[in-house]
This record gives sequence, C-alpha cells and structure tokens, in this order.
Amino acid sequence: MSEVLARQKFTKMAGRAMLRRCPWCGGKGAWFTGWIRKQQRCRTCGLRWDRGQDGFELGAMTVAVFITGGSVVIWLVIGMILSYPHLAVVPLIGGGVALAVLVPLITYPFTYTLWSAFDLAVHPPAPEEFVEVTPGADA
Repeated sequence: MSEVLARQKFTKMAGRAMLRRCPWCGGKGAWFTGWIRKQQRCRTCGLRWDRGQDGFELGAMTVAVFITGGSVVIWLVIGMILSYPHLAVVPLIGGGVALAVLVPLITYPFTYTLWSAFDLAVHPPAPEEFVEVTPGADA
C-alpha cells in the first residue's frame, strides 16, 4: 500500500489556491500557463490537477456555480433593496446577466485551484502522484 504524504491545513492550501498557486506546494502559476490555458501537472511539484479522478471538473464547476450564483443573488438583493418600492427591473436583469457571463471568466483559474485545495485536504496525495519536473519544460 502506498504511503500518503502528511496532510496540510486546508486554510493554507485555500490561501495558496486564491493566489492561483498550487495548493500543495505553493508553486507560482500552479497548472495555468495563461488565464484559461492549463497544463496537466504543477510546474513546481509535478502533481496533476485532476489527479486522475473522474469528476474532478464537476467539482471545479460546482465551485464556479456557487460563486456565480452567489454574486447574482447578492446583486439582485442589493438592487431590490436600493430600488424599493419601484423595482428597476431592466437594470437588475442586465446586471445579473452581465455577472452570470463575467464572473465565471474572471474566477475560472481560482475555481480549479480552490477545488483542488479541497480535494487535497480530503484525499492527500500519495508519493507516486508526483513526477519530477524539469525547470523550463511543460509538464
């Protein structure tokens, strides 16, 4: 049976994730070579972002849905409170649609790193999940 590496604190990994760093090692850029373009492994520690699990992208997408849905609900509630008693329906809907389009684009890399932090907290990686990374080469 493979040895599991020591667990790290979720708060530490989530903090790294919010900076678009690898939640496990803190490597800069983690899996992303651009805002949307990503590679399979961390450029620092060699850990795969999906770790070979089915459904990893579903978890990352769920984080994105909660962030996007939350921002739209907050927009609508604040907008309704500020425009009460005569609701400004068109601006509320327009703002909600804009948020629904822009928030996922803005938060895309963060949803992957944040979900990965959660996944690593629940299932710490085994040593065989890492590959040696050569500096300057894409993993």
